[in-house]
Amino acid sequence: MGESVDLKTRGVRIVISVPDGGTAAGVARGTANGRLAVLGGISSLGTAGVVRPFSTASWRAGVERAVAVMAAREERTLVLCAGSGTEKGARRLLPQLPEVCFVEAGDFTGAALRGAVEHGVTQVVFVGTAGRLARLASGVLTTHYTRSKADTDLLAEITRTMGGPDELAARVAEAGAVPHAYELWEGAGLLGRAGRELCRRVAEVVERLTTEAGRTIAAQVVLVDPTGQRMIAMYGRLSR
Repeated sequence: MGESVDLKTRGVRIVISVPDGGTAAGVARGTANGRLAVLGGISSLGTAGVVRPFSTASWRAGVERAVAVMAAREERTLVLCAGSGTEKGARRLLPQLPEVCFVEAGDFTGAALRGAVEHGVTQVVFVGTAGRLARLASGVLTTHYTRSKADTDLLAEITRTMGGPDELAARVAEAGAVPHAYELWEGAGLLGRAGRELCRRVAEVVERLTTEAGRTIAAQVVLVDPTGQRMIAMYGRLSR
């Protein structure tokens, strides 16, 4: 700007706008603005509806803000999803809930749960693939962290608990990653039972963590297929 105008001798008025950014039928409808209580202005969050911050702190703040906005709308059921794929599946599974209830927690499940306790949420539904659920079942809230051996050891234990043969449990334990273990369950006809047990363990972790944060929140957990679109198993209880 300084190369075009001598700012010492004259001022400059700058207007930044997004065509149709703030209209009801415009760009803002495709963003996360409404969930973050950004209403009536231009939209600069991206037409995919996904905020891509430059720091983990801002991402976490976005998750916490989304939970706070949901609670301010007097909604009491929070649906946590790992990403946009699982969110689409979750919204098909729970069509009765408004959009504001669905939050892409990403790697910040712990922050989302603490926010849920703080804002009086009574029900948490977590929708995720086997990889995410395996980490949560182990109490690991930074769910992007790679710890495949520990994850598959847990799934091998579940295999045995659900009556799977030792040979299958050994193959699950040695699987290169959770998706391979998932395929082994599916091939052995154990996916439904083992998936429900995985969901049960995640629900236990969620309820324990919320209790430690100050108030137990009823948890439901849904295992979806790798595409995030089809429900495989579910476990949980309704809030009272």
